[in-house]
Amino acid sequence: MRAKSQSEYTISGRVTNEKQKPISGAIVFIDGSQIATATDNIGRFEVNAPGPGSYHLLVKMMGYAVVSKDVMLTGKSINLDISLTIKPIILHEVNIGSDKNWAKNYAIFKKEFLGTTVNARACEILNPEIINFSTSKRMLYADADDFLMIENKKLGYRIKYLLKTFEHSALARTSYSGDVIFEELAGTEYQKQEWAKNRLETYNGSMMHFLRAVFNNVTLNEGFVTNQMYQSNGKHYYNPNPIKFDTLVTAINTSFVSFKFTGLRIVYDPVKATALMASDHTAAANSHIIMEDISAPEKTASESELILSLKGGAVVDAAGRVFSGYLRSFLIRGAWTYKRVGDQLPFEYQPPVITFTKP
Repeated sequence: MRAKSQSEYTISGRVTNEKQKPISGAIVFIDGSQIATATDNIGRFEVNAPGPGSYHLLVKMMGYAVVSKDVMLTGKSINLDISLTIKPIILHEVNIGSDKNWAKNYAIFKKEFLGTTVNARACEILNPEIINFSTSKRMLYADADDFLMIENKKLGYRIKYLLKTFEHSALARTSYSGDVIFEELAGTEYQKQEWAKNRLETYNGSMMHFLRAVFNNVTLNEGFVTNQMYQSNGKHYYNPNPIKFDTLVTAINTSFVSFKFTGLRIVYDPVKATALMASDHTAAANSHIIMEDISAPEKTASESELILSLKGGAVVDAAGRVFSGYLRSFLIRGAWTYKRVGDQLPFEYQPPVITFTKP
């Protein structure tokens, strides 16, 4: 059987209104990617997908509510019929003389939304005036009616972020959700080389990197030392031997795996991972367990915790995408929580392949 080329994997369809009339000029995009198009004069669209996988497709048109579809693209293309409904007009309250409060809220929003890393500090929101803020009981809320336009000058992307929700409490707990399109910034050859270097540094040790390694069962090879984690009486326990992922991952087909676990302690440490592979230091069921107090000092810059509340496991594809229905089942703590919109990469990103030639 001949392998499919990239162009043979397509998501196509027709967008209409409530009266089944075609809508032209609607933006159709795949969340977290550089894939976007617009419907033609009869409401048709077609986007090429990089290959089989899990895709979150969105359709946006001014005056209509955004529609999203979760698509599991396997061995064939998919055709969708999408109907848009008119969005009610919401009048946001205008507070006279509230510029000082808006500036304060915006400063909090930028820090919590973009992050505090070097990449995040290089980001600029070009249209902050479209953000709507509200407060209630020491909570800050934000949303936006259109795409937030963000330039990431460290990674070389223009980001269009469709903010759905943003919540920040006085206890410094933050949650947000939205959908994003990436576009390449124009730059000189020197800038492009810098962006390539920065993108690779951002990718290494990221959650995208980890989930791709999980899919291919090469976590140690990719530099991740992963331990089974337990919790009891307010303390953390973990097995010091790296976990064997063939006990956690089950192939659904050639495009998807089921990733089933409770809690994992993940450290990105290529040097230690290489040493563990050399010593064939694999996990054993009755290994000595190390006890760690949950109130211990800050974790290392490369240490994260991943907890899955869903008993059936999460569905992951080769690009490191998690099928949308499972995203909220992940609880993340540690290093990955500090890497927010300012450290996002599109799912098309692939690290460069380094080849060595003899002199």
